[in-house]
Amino acid sequence: MDAQNIVSLAKQGDPGAIAVLLNQALRIRNMTAQVVRNDNRLHILLEADRIPDRQAYIAYIQDGLTRLNVRSIHSVRVYARQIGQKVPAWDEAFEFGKATISPLSSPSEAPEKPASKPVATPESLPIATDKPQISPNHSITPVEASAQTPRQSNNPEIVVSLATIGQSDRPLKERVIPQPAIAQIDQPPTRKRVPSNTSRAIGHTLKIVLPTLGILSLVLGTGWDFFRNGEKFHPTVLLSTAAETLATVKLPDPPKFPSFATRSNSLQPLQTDNILSNFQQLSEIVESSIPNRTITLKAVGDIIPGVDFPTNKLPPQPEQLFQGVTPYLQGADLVFGNFESTLTNHPYSAKDVRRPNIFAFRTPPSYTRLLKEAGFNVLSVANNHSLDFTDQGFEDTIKNIEAAGMLAASRKGEIAYTTVNDIPIAFIGFSTYSYHNSILDLEAAKALVAEAQKNATLVVISFHGGAEGTGALHVKNRTETFFGENRGNLVEFSRAMIDAGADLVLGHGPHVPRALEVYNGKLIAYSLGNFMGYRSFSTVAELGYSLILEAEIDLEGNFIEGQIIPIHLDSQGIPSYDSQNRTVKLMQKLTQSDFSETPLSIESDGKIVKVNSQ
Repeated sequence: MDAQNIVSLAKQGDPGAIAVLLNQALRIRNMTAQVVRNDNRLHILLEADRIPDRQAYIAYIQDGLTRLNVRSIHSVRVYARQIGQKVPAWDEAFEFGKATISPLSSPSEAPEKPASKPVATPESLPIATDKPQISPNHSITPVEASAQTPRQSNNPEIVVSLATIGQSDRPLKERVIPQPAIAQIDQPPTRKRVPSNTSRAIGHTLKIVLPTLGILSLVLGTGWDFFRNGEKFHPTVLLSTAAETLATVKLPDPPKFPSFATRSNSLQPLQTDNILSNFQQLSEIVESSIPNRTITLKAVGDIIPGVDFPTNKLPPQPEQLFQGVTPYLQGADLVFGNFESTLTNHPYSAKDVRRPNIFAFRTPPSYTRLLKEAGFNVLSVANNHSLDFTDQGFEDTIKNIEAAGMLAASRKGEIAYTTVNDIPIAFIGFSTYSYHNSILDLEAAKALVAEAQKNATLVVISFHGGAEGTGALHVKNRTETFFGENRGNLVEFSRAMIDAGADLVLGHGPHVPRALEVYNGKLIAYSLGNFMGYRSFSTVAELGYSLILEAEIDLEGNFIEGQIIPIHLDSQGIPSYDSQNRTVKLMQKLTQSDFSETPLSIESDGKIVKVNSQ
């Protein structure tokens, strides 16, 4: 394999090729680099006798990747540690491709770095032009400026394994250990493209032997600088002597991973055994630092932003409806709400609204954008008003929600899927009616959760059920009724869903806030109350108490912490932040009363924290 092929593979994001380039660049510093790729994320572990300087090497790696123009990599996390240590001394992540990094100035031009100088980040570094200028001092790189006297290698050849990482399509619910940049025997790497003029691979593993006198340089805007005998190569010199010795050999079974504490402090930068033994530790570091691997969701209850049937009750200035709450809906991975109207122009209602206590809600489709602009990206459509304008109105509602880029959860027998930070998440909407997924049919509900688990890391349940009004503030572990309708046993249903594999349960329907519970480590919100009901909902007493529930959960669905953001509805049903904290105080009392043993505490500022259960 010649130098150009290595560059080509590196530009495609091949971690093995990137490892070759980076190791050759860093060997003069007596340092090794291990590279792992997970989808569009790159993880790089630097290891040396001394802890690598954070500022210098972050900037150096940014600069090299920028020059390589690796379009398939979106983010990079760099770890650094001293040999013999298991835990990195530091790690830092940066987005790649959103900002280009100017090359570091040459040592002769750069002043000595003060000890207190802040760490360089992509945001703090100057933006470069499309073709970064190269430092005029071609005899030394920025990293060399603080280097020790380079240790000369006595090895006539350096053996490097070049292969891609096997990509997994498994849901992240399963523990995923990234595959090394060295392919294992009998496990050919997937999604690997090798140029046709490369060496043949034997035993599914390609190894290249790169003489110390022939390694590519990327000085002229293509990547990192490289060296021979301590001197920088010019790429034209290298490519003119590109008669590298090629050898294809079968990689032996990986050795048992040695303890890092017993490793010698003498580095052998590119020895295969070192790469293999380092990889297990790198995998553990990557797995434990995939930055905390949590999802933050904000959720609200019932939403009706105005109706035009049977009379016009639309707001004169619709864009002002969400003004008081939009700032509080920001900052989450997902924002959920129950849309308790229809988004349709269908003229015929399925209900006789001339009868007492019969309501049909229809909202103009143009109002969909208000929901999207407020921050919502998941809306439940499984409630007692979703078919107010027949099946046509229901389908129109889903179509308009999805056309705006939001998720609608969900039709009967269906599961709605979305992805956040490469994490697949399933939403299943339930009501008490047979034309939706019903909370009254536990076996069918469990089967849906089981199906969702096969395709998603997290499963979120939304239900519309329970009695209504200020007389229904408390949750009881028994069947609730309202106007003669069976509105379900919400405690039984919610816990059954978690036992079946669900990770978060969000309730709505009673039009008042209800208690919270942590069951088997998972959060249940039994009712989120009304969130907006312009001239549609009563806001008397607790009917006007509202909230934005913020919940952080890990990839196992376990509740980490949360926040109740108190909201209050005015007489017209328009929400705004409640400085009196009325909803927080109410939910403190309800949770303590209805689930006194639940292992969470609601603090006076609305923060929800886990407590040790006995």
